Amino acid sequence: MNWFYLLPFNYFYLTRLRNGSILFHLLFEWLAAFWLVALLGAGTIGENLLSSIISYLAFISIYELGYIANDLHSAKREVDGRRRGPQDASIFWILLWVICRITVFFVCTILLEKLLDSDWWLFFVSLIFVFLMHNFLNDREAKTTTFAWLAWLRFMAPLIFVVRSDQVIGIGLAAAIGYVAYRQLGYMDSKNLLLMPGRKRTGFRLFFFLMPLVGVAVLWSYTNAQGYFLLTSYWAAVAAAGSAISIFLTRKTQ
Repeated sequence: MNWFYLLPFNYFYLTRLRNGSILFHLLFEWLAAFWLVALLGAGTIGENLLSSIISYLAFISIYELGYIANDLHSAKREVDGRRRGPQDASIFWILLWVICRITVFFVCTILLEKLLDSDWWLFFVSLIFVFLMHNFLNDREAKTTTFAWLAWLRFMAPLIFVVRSDQVIGIGLAAAIGYVAYRQLGYMDSKNLLLMPGRKRTGFRLFFFLMPLVGVAVLWSYTNAQGYFLLTSYWAAVAAAGSAISIFLTRKTQ
């Protein structure tokens, strides 16, 4: 199993996704990003999708370092910390996992020709800074703020350097009021900071992802809001389809 952890993304999969909400990540994060880069990217669809995948690989390589630090160090200091991952891993394996991820990150950086791009480094320095704060804070309420920024950076990572620069602000706004806000509810609930048992209902999810469409009317005349329109419309369509499927299956079993 330790060998399996060498590859970036595998740690995320084994400790979070395998028994978690992989469908949510697939529909509301990864496919949403591909939808945006395919339509709003500066190059061809193939080039945009490839750049998005490499950007995500660079991101997850750094992000998993935060996961490893959280699981093997920070969680032990928390009252209700979840000790995920290989708790008995030796320092040799931990260093090997770290070296592999840093190597992959630099390979991705070179492939995307971002080695001298200040925006690229500012993004990842910000990611590392926020994850360090998240891991070392003992204030659970304060960690809801760092979690929100981690969620925003996670969503933006595969597309911020691929879509046209004039669309980044609109996409960032949609991500903040849609993806980030929804995930923060789940985080707060998991930490017993919020009592909201109905948040997992398909009806609630539908209502939550329909509401950002109000912004479509407000921002209609702004040409730089195309990314906002596409992202919020995509989420609304996915949530509506999920609700329709849920209703159909419920009626079928009755």
